[in-house]
This record gives sequence, structure tokens and C-alpha cells, in this order.
Amino acid sequence: MIEASDYPGLWMSPALVKQRMDSTILKHGDTKTSGHGQFKREREVWTSAMFAFGLGQMNGNEYWVEIETVDATPDTRVHRIDPSSGHNRIETIDCEVVDWDEHVDDVMHVIKKKCLRAYPQSFFLLVLARNGEFLDFTRVSEEMKLINVPFFEVWIVGRSSQTEITMVRLFPGLLQFTFDVHDAIEKTKDQNRFLVKQKRGTSIEFRDLGHTYLPIP
Repeated sequence: MIEASDYPGLWMSPALVKQRMDSTILKHGDTKTSGHGQFKREREVWTSAMFAFGLGQMNGNEYWVEIETVDATPDTRVHRIDPSSGHNRIETIDCEVVDWDEHVDDVMHVIKKKCLRAYPQSFFLLVLARNGEFLDFTRVSEEMKLINVPFFEVWIVGRSSQTEITMVRLFPGLLQFTFDVHDAIEKTKDQNRFLVKQKRGTSIEFRDLGHTYLPIP
């Protein structure tokens, strides 16, 4: 077993991220984990992992999640390895993640606040829905057309039941997808839990870290 590993450059499977969040909730309780600032980074990577799960369920590809710890932005990165050209090519989605909690009635307040800041046009905005309010996705999608959106895409991610996750693209254009987390875990059971990137010559290689320990916060 590798001793406590650092986050920089460490790719984690969505299933591993989900397991870590489950362990964090078991240790600290759901209320504290879902609302306390101490666990903001854990919520960000969980949201990104659920988004990665959803993408994989939609297109059949395999994704990993990386927490950004060096630069101020993005919060996380979602990676995919594309070997179709004969060598490994990395496709990366840079993700900004924001909470929509019970203190804010309308998700547009959260989105507009993020849209006031300058972000690279390639960034995705992921909104973690933990408000519990019913949301008219069509109404919000139409309102998005009236503001300046600096992001390439804007998604809301949240639980629709104990086992299901719903993710809705609000910009550009409305797209909704719901999947069962247990099904997603089963379909990716052979995925490497940890990967690190290593550049050798002109191709990009990856090393599976096998049994790696990351402390639960």
C-alpha cells in the first residue's frame, strides 16, 4: 500500500470518489458533510464524479476526476483517455463547481453570480443542487439565454432519489439525463481506481497506482 498520496496529478475513478464521500458521511454525518465549508472540496469532487458517471452512461466512455490543488481555478478536472488515433490523447473538461443550497430560493441567483466573473470559455459550470426545491428547467434554460454566460456549458447535478442522479444541461440548450448510481458502479467495476500521468517520449502513458491510501477528512 502506498502511503498517503497527494492530490496533484492524481486521477480518481468516479466509483472511488463516491466511496470516499460515503465514508466521509459515515464519519461526520450527512448534515455536516453537505453544508460545512470544511467539506467543500469533497462536495466539488463528488459533483464532478457524478457528472463523469453521467457522461460515461450517455456515451459509453470512461472518465476519471482530478482535484485542482495548485491553481485557483478550475475546481476539478474530468479526464478521458482517447486511444483512437493510435496513441493516448487526453480529453479534459475543466469544471467550476458551486453549491445551490437551502439559503437560496432561485438557482439563477447562484448562476448569475458565477457568470459575473471571468472564466476561460472552455470551462464547464456544475451546480450541485442540494436546495430540495422543485426546478422548472425550461424556465431556467430560457433565462440563461438572456444573460452573458462565460462557460462552455452549464449543468445542474443532484439526487432525484436515494439511488438516482439527475443531471440537466441548462446551457447551451436543454438536455436532461437520469441514471442509477449502482448501475454506473457495476458497469465501471473494472476501471482503475487511481491513475497518474507519465510522459514518455512523444506518447502519454499512465500508471495504475493500485492500492493507494487517501485519508478521509
